[in-house]
This record gives sequence, structure tokens and C-alpha cells, in this order.
Amino acid sequence: MKTTMKTKNLLIFLLLLALTAGCAPPIPATPEPGPPTLTPVKLGLGYIPSVQFAPIYVAIDQGYFTDEGIAVEPEHGFETDFLALLGTNERQFVVASGEQIVLGRAQGLPVTYVAAWYHAFPVVIFAPAESGIRQPQDLIGKKVGIPGLFGASYIAWKGLVMAAALPEAQIQLESIGFTQAAAVSEGLVDAATDYAVNGPVQLQLAGRAVNVIRIDDYLRLPANGLISNEKTIAEQPALVTGMTRALLRGIRFTLDNPDAAFAISLKFVPEAAQALDTNRAIFDASLPFWTPPPGRDLGFTDPAIWPETVAFMQAAGLIDQPVDSDRLWTNEFAAAAQP
Repeated sequence: MKTTMKTKNLLIFLLLLALTAGCAPPIPATPEPGPPTLTPVKLGLGYIPSVQFAPIYVAIDQGYFTDEGIAVEPEHGFETDFLALLGTNERQFVVASGEQIVLGRAQGLPVTYVAAWYHAFPVVIFAPAESGIRQPQDLIGKKVGIPGLFGASYIAWKGLVMAAALPEAQIQLESIGFTQAAAVSEGLVDAATDYAVNGPVQLQLAGRAVNVIRIDDYLRLPANGLISNEKTIAEQPALVTGMTRALLRGIRFTLDNPDAAFAISLKFVPEAAQALDTNRAIFDASLPFWTPPPGRDLGFTDPAIWPETVAFMQAAGLIDQPVDSDRLWTNEFAAAAQP
């Protein structure tokens, strides 16, 4: 059979096509997607690492912040220093007590309380039971220790003085640093201001009966929560919601699984194991403060508490500039973060 010219040309074309295809570079494989890039956040906490920050440690350990695309690095120091950094946007989030927001706004810092952590103000006055100090009036003529004329302890003291109409000049207030339990135990002072989960718990563990005067019984103040600033809220609302949601998940896990949460805390604060019973008692005493009152979800602050706090702080001379209480807080992110 004769091969036609048309057939020859077709065969040559097919041969060249095959040779060209054989020399073509391989199509590169699609690379596997890497891990998502996380937004780094330095979160200002209290002075030293403590099991009192268990929900934060839980949220890190359980990946709640990672789920929100956030890599959180806890920092420790004074909340007043962190608040100043927050006001200049050198930090985007800190944990602080609510009255510090009032002080910050009075100083022109654009800071905002975005989620409640504590649902009762944790500062108390405590004294040995044998002292007979059971109510504010029993402090008249006594020596009361305080870390210093700053922070939540000082605000709480001024609030108690005003709410209970105490004659402040008849009470000796003495700065003792953060040695409240020792100072009371050794009789250096008759009573002291401290967080309810610190000094009173330590004294009780030492076998001493303790009387406690709760500031919250005389004056309601906004307690510890997550604080951000106006720039972050305006430009990165999703980040604020993510931080809030992760914190609330950490609190919920801690309340539902206290043993597991305490064990996680020890990974972040290994030195706490050297005084295990004390730190477990501190942790257990913290749980009621993190529990919202009936009818209120995690993260929500009571709107009524803010104008009351501003009015007290103005009357006590703690702020000398007008403060708009409506700009101090928002429940927007707590609402957005609910499951």
C-alpha cells in the first residue's frame, strides 16, 4: 500500500508533537498551604505570674487564641504602666480593674473596657478574728496596711471611707508594700487591704480565723476585665472580638473544669507547685469572682456601675477632669463573642 503525501505529513507532525511534549518542563506541583499567620499580641497582666490568671493560661494552652488567629504573649508588670502603653497604642490589650479606666480617661487616654472577667470587686479589708474588726467603723483608731497610695487597693479604700462615712483622719493608713498577710499576722498593722484571694487565704491557711470587710458590700466598682483602646477597636474590631471570645472560652473552661485548669496553670507557673496547697486555695477562692451573677452571660459588664464609679471618684477627688461614663465601656464584643 502506498503512503500518500498527506499521510506522511500527518505522521511527521505527530512525531514532532510527541518529541516536543517529551521535552516540555514538568508542571510544578501546587505547594501545600502552610500554617496560617497569627497576629502577635502582648497581653499585659498583673505584677507576677500567678494561678489567678488561670483562664488566660487555659486559653493559650487549649488553643483558643490560636483558633482566633492570635498568638498571645503574657507580660507582667503594673497595670498603671500597661495602661499608659495602651493609651499610646504601644499595646493593644491589657487586663486591669475597671476604676483604672476612669483614671486613664481623666488623663486623656483613649482606653475602653471591652469584656468583664471578674463580676465582683476583689479588694477587701481583712483582720484576725480576735481583733474584733468586723465592720468599717471598727477601723477607727486602728492602723490599716495598704500596698501604697495607688492601684485598686487605694481606690477601694477611698471608696469604703466615703461609702461608710469613716473619719479618715482617725485611721492610720500605712504603706506596707505587698506584705499584707505577714504584716497582719505579725501585728505590724491591725488590718490590711488586699485581694480577697491573697492575704485572707494565706492567713486562714496558717490557722488564723479571719474577718473580712468586702468593699463590694458598700460600694460597687467595676472589677478586672479586658481593656483595649479606641484605635484597635475602630481599626481591628475582629481582633477585639477574637481576644474576647478566647478569654471567655478560657473562663468557661476554668469554671467547668477547675482541676484541669489548675493543672494547666502549673505549667505556666511551675513555682506555684512549691506551695501547692496555698496556690490551690487561692485558685479556688478566685472562682466565685469569675462567675457571672444569675441572668448575666460571661463578659458583660453592668452599665449602671460606670456612672456610679465616676461619681464616687469625682467626689473623692481621685479625678479632676470630667469623664463621660458611656465611653468607658462596651458590651459589643462580649455580645459578638457569645457561642
